[in-house]
Amino acid sequence: MRFQRPTLIVLSAVAVVLAANGLSAGLSKSEFSTNFPAVVCPPTPSKITTAISFPSNKTPLRKTGTKSLSFVPAQTLRYMQAKAPVIAESQGVTPVVWQIRKGVWAGATICSSLQNEQWFVGGTADVTSKGKVLIVNSGLSSAIVDLEIWNEIGVQPTKPITLEANSYREFGLDSLAPGSREIVIHALTRSGRVTSYLLDERGRGLKALGGDIINFAPKATKEIYIPAVPHTVRKIGAKSVELAHSLRLLVPGELDARVTVNVLSTDGSFIPSGFENKIVKAGSVVSVVLSPNLPTSKFGLHISSDQPLVASVYSQTFAQKKADFIWSTSAPELTPISLAISGLSPQLVFIGGTIAVDIELFLDKGKRKVVKVRGDEIATIKIPDGIRSITFIKVAKGIYGAGLIATKSGYGYFPLSPGSVLAKSSVPLSNIRVITP
Repeated sequence: MRFQRPTLIVLSAVAVVLAANGLSAGLSKSEFSTNFPAVVCPPTPSKITTAISFPSNKTPLRKTGTKSLSFVPAQTLRYMQAKAPVIAESQGVTPVVWQIRKGVWAGATICSSLQNEQWFVGGTADVTSKGKVLIVNSGLSSAIVDLEIWNEIGVQPTKPITLEANSYREFGLDSLAPGSREIVIHALTRSGRVTSYLLDERGRGLKALGGDIINFAPKATKEIYIPAVPHTVRKIGAKSVELAHSLRLLVPGELDARVTVNVLSTDGSFIPSGFENKIVKAGSVVSVVLSPNLPTSKFGLHISSDQPLVASVYSQTFAQKKADFIWSTSAPELTPISLAISGLSPQLVFIGGTIAVDIELFLDKGKRKVVKVRGDEIATIKIPDGIRSITFIKVAKGIYGAGLIATKSGYGYFPLSPGSVLAKSSVPLSNIRVITP
């Protein structure tokens, strides 16, 4: 009997601990919901036409800048947007946007969800500039965005921007960085649900010089892949002239970078003369002429550096008897994603090691077709007309891709990247103790 009391004490303590753990586990039980955040499409500046490709005519959307926050069906696969940007619940299928100034220029981009950080490498603010920064606040509270600007001289004063809830604003590049020939803009969101876009349009007097939408990079990195650069050899009289390319670089840190540029083409991969361990000064925008000496084709770039940097390629283009220019920007590693391309028939370009990509094409009336893309270092495929959306169902590691679109109005480029990714959030659980003391 003398051991009975200690034994009971020990058993009681164990029972209390187990009960407490069980209660704790019950109270800490949580549930989660997953969904794709809505994507925001760019505004439509004056005298520009915007067409947005949706995966379904039932895709819910709403306009910004209006009192109504209700989503309504798009009622079309190719939505002709008015001035105000739209917010769309595309459920993981990224809409591709096509903007044109009819007969003058064209450009492409994707609708994206809110972004905390965006790097825009391209544009000019000199006397030819008609470009704009387009900022959309899709949230229901005010937003603050810092525009950090670099030019060929160095970093410029930061421009803080305040936006009202559910609104958008346009800012001329010539007012943000007057007189700058080469600029890079870093849009840094301090508060709010913000998505920014950059439009590079140029003219001299009454003469139009082309335009494009510049796609953003999410951050500065040491490894950059630019998958699709169109290279045109144009015949002028009896001469064949290579249209120029310019590689724009910015090292935003404090240390100079050693940069190597590798060209990936159907003629093989090589490092152009002067692009191996090239010293790029930190803190100012640098542009260098890129002449790959290739036949008419598409090529990609792999840029490696010992310091984080951002980069893009400016290219003059000539397609369907129309001169234009585009900015080929960096792209993230390709993953299984879906893009809506109704009304478009882009050429997709992939770069990497061994290219192995399986693409499911969604046609009208529910028909589907799978195509396989294979190659070494670079491969291309032309998407035929009549395709509603494409899904990359199988992708090898280390592959990067972009789309090119050529029309009578001009040339466009967009990266193969998701506009929004699946988000996970906790669902609050009811507890009787919330309402009873």
